[in-house]
Amino acid sequence: MTYAIYFCLCVACQYLVGLVFSRYSLVLINTDMTINERELRKAAVEWMLEQADSYTHAVTLTLKQTRTVLTERGHVREQLTKYSAKAAMRHFINRLNAVLYGNAAKRYGKSIAIVAVLEGESTGKLLHYHCAIRNLPERVNDKAIEGCIRAAWKQTNFGNEQVCVTRIHTTGWISYIGKEIGRDECDVLDWENVRK
Repeated sequence: MTYAIYFCLCVACQYLVGLVFSRYSLVLINTDMTINERELRKAAVEWMLEQADSYTHAVTLTLKQTRTVLTERGHVREQLTKYSAKAAMRHFINRLNAVLYGNAAKRYGKSIAIVAVLEGESTGKLLHYHCAIRNLPERVNDKAIEGCIRAAWKQTNFGNEQVCVTRIHTTGWISYIGKEIGRDECDVLDWENVRK
């Protein structure tokens, strides 16, 4: 499946996922998982679901799989890793906070609340992020928020152009982004970049 088709399917799933996952979120556990993996997934998804009602925006962020870097030896291709993806997410959060809150982000610690899940590593897909965001300024409308998110993501090293931002209407998005938790590891939930 090409990346563009997969991205379109993810966007379409955002609207349908609330209907399916809101009732069956913890029932749809892969039968190949061990008991510990099931418990880990269940605990992580329950933690996210406790706060699900307060998240206002669902965001899908795609990543460039390589980038060209200029060094002393010339141009070098840098491959995307989960560590560079996490660094890009950290940079994105800092940039978005600076745009939305200005100096208050540094002076008073004002910040968005975000749960970011890095998908694709354990399933062999291209790495991409699914996020749930809240604590956005009320003075900013949805169109402006989408513009801020796109601009902040584009400023990161591996930020790609395909970005989808929609309003969350059900808790299904939280269940959807937790679908890969516990398959091989709990690292898909980007704990380093979770902001409460």
